[in-house]
Amino acid sequence: KYNVSIEFYWAPFLVESNSDNPIISDPRKRILRVDSIYKHARHWMDADIFVFNTYVWWMNGFPINS
Repeated sequence: KYNVSIEFYWAPFLVESNSDNPIISDPRKRILRVDSIYKHARHWMDADIFVFNTYVWWMNGFPINS
């Protein structure tokens, strides 16, 4: 009736990172590629509404390399 679809897309960060692989779980070895968003963005580029959870930004104790 409303022509709507709801999708779920999970990624540890909006940008590409070596944490994209769930096997690499050591937060001390995390590397973010802050200039590379396309890997994830291609999945939701046509979305009208984008809701994301920011819990990771409130975690502390481990540095993030970029």
